[in-house]
Amino acid sequence: MPALATSADGAYVFMALEDASGNQVIVKAARTDLSTWSAAYQPGAGSAANVAQVAGNPDKMLFYGNFGTDVTVVMHTISTATNTDISPASLGAKVVNTAAVNPSDEDEIVISIDTDQDLKHTSDGGTTWTAWDATLGFDATALFALWSGAYFLHRYFVAGQVAGPAGELRYSPNEGSSDADKTGAMSVTDVSGVEVTEEAGP
Repeated sequence: MPALATSADGAYVFMALEDASGNQVIVKAARTDLSTWSAAYQPGAGSAANVAQVAGNPDKMLFYGNFGTDVTVVMHTISTATNTDISPASLGAKVVNTAAVNPSDEDEIVISIDTDQDLKHTSDGGTTWTAWDATLGFDATALFALWSGAYFLHRYFVAGQVAGPAGELRYSPNEGSSDADKTGAMSVTDVSGVEVTEEAGP
């Protein structure tokens, strides 16, 4: 769950922090002047904050976590310094642990939610969210989405901690309609990231 990310063009650096009152705040600085930081989003509430690059749009950043009741996903526009709540409805105090944005379509996003233990997907910039996988059975703290490829669209790897100290890694080739356990001999207590390298076929 990254607390530090750059805009797609590398012009700005964004960092998620807590303020002196313990509330979430996201600050930014121009990469040409890293001695000057200003608040990009300061909701005055919340329990978790992370930032993600919107790879296809250098003027957008995604903020996610929990920024107060029912506010968990925010799209930030850099040029106008505006923040738009695009959260799924009725999440209360739940936390969005991970987020992945389609680099070819900024309106398509996948997120994982902690206590719900599921994945949600939007293809319209957060107007409508649907469940990709509502039965993960673990708190997903790592997500890697494959948005295109030679075999299937919308594949993903998701990982996190199950009951006890064990970690779990699952793969779905079909938007969560089915998935398979790929944990193998992995023995970890906390999974914080998944990276995938995809090679071209013969």
